[in-house]
Amino acid sequence: MISSGLGRVVAFTGAAGAVVGVVAGFRRRQAEFQAAALREFSRPSYNPPPAAYTGPVFKPRLDFPSRANPNNETFPWLDIDFRTEPEKYLYTVRDYCLEGNVECDFKVDQNQTRDWYHVPWMSSQPTGREPVHGLTMEKSSKQGMLSESQRREVQNWAVAFYNSPGANAVGQVWSLPWKPAQNGVTFPEGTVGFKPLFTQATEEEVPILKGSPVWKAAIAKTPREPGDRGPPVETRLIQMDVAVRDDRADIGWVFGTFVYHSSQSNDAPWRRLVPVCLQWGNDPDLTQQRYQEGARPVQTWNNPRIRELGILSGSRPYLGWLGRANGPVDNFKSCCASCHSTAAVPDKDNSVPRVVPPKDATPDQALRWFRNLAPGQAFQKGGKSLDYSLQLSSSISQYNQWKRSYLKNTLFGRLKDWWQEANPFQTVPPSGKDD
Repeated sequence: MISSGLGRVVAFTGAAGAVVGVVAGFRRRQAEFQAAALREFSRPSYNPPPAAYTGPVFKPRLDFPSRANPNNETFPWLDIDFRTEPEKYLYTVRDYCLEGNVECDFKVDQNQTRDWYHVPWMSSQPTGREPVHGLTMEKSSKQGMLSESQRREVQNWAVAFYNSPGANAVGQVWSLPWKPAQNGVTFPEGTVGFKPLFTQATEEEVPILKGSPVWKAAIAKTPREPGDRGPPVETRLIQMDVAVRDDRADIGWVFGTFVYHSSQSNDAPWRRLVPVCLQWGNDPDLTQQRYQEGARPVQTWNNPRIRELGILSGSRPYLGWLGRANGPVDNFKSCCASCHSTAAVPDKDNSVPRVVPPKDATPDQALRWFRNLAPGQAFQKGGKSLDYSLQLSSSISQYNQWKRSYLKNTLFGRLKDWWQEANPFQTVPPSGKDD
């Protein structure tokens, strides 16, 4: 009896020890996963600096503020009616974005005027950040899209920034670098995001770029192979986009675009960015037929000097669809607000809505992309909105893709898959914690 009981105790102790070992193993693998995710969260670029490069490199700022307006900023554009004074509104926002950033060459952690931040998880995919300025790949411009003298397809690259109110919302999504909140987000009023865009085109190809600020960037060798990066080459400032959370707008956001223009007399090159358009709604009733009958957008202001200034190439019928707002680098089959309205938490297949209507869409189907969605209103039924932030949409997609790849290539991932198959009604591993 004694020996039998002792055997049971020994067996029980051995089993308990095995369970403890399994739990410890899961916790260790969980810590390894979190550490790997943290590295990818703050990864500065898709490709390392070229071997011969010795200059400064990009470092994202990700120490998001815990409050939306920690410095009690006032926002001067809120005193300007963008419908009646669009240029004044745009210039006020432009100067707010440039102040302190031009002086530090947009190394925003060194800005002495106000705080600006980046979005994490923007370096995992081949179109992700390059190492010198943190630029990500944008839509390339085919021959003639920027100017009649542009004889080749050129690459365009950009980097985006959020002020404190916007960064606070980004931080709510990314409070845990290894587990983004995927239930949607709404940005507070006062949020400003801005994005300078640089092109591979030369001054000869696009004459209005004469004297434009030049950034050397280690971009792709060709537009078709974004991950094949070369040594730094000259890129020129061509466009700057701004997005302003403003409750007075029909969609809760005001989108604006500037283009660099050599005709401007300002000695400071960054101040030669001229307003091109301003948008506070998608003009959901503006159809192709109404446009052909003479109707024009009423929720977009377009600079009346666009053609005179040579901003609209002869290869484009308009900057944005049917005269809606867009920049020369952007797709003229869409518009600023339309593209950004598709920003959403990726679904279970890591898919997000298309940013432009499909080619075979009927006119009525295409109008789905030009609805006036409120802040936080999802583009698709059952979806979760990221409130017009395509950067957040991209960052979560990159995280999901990285996580799937990571788990498939680790013992922890295989064990987790086995556990979920063996326990279909339990979603939490034996560690008692979600990963």
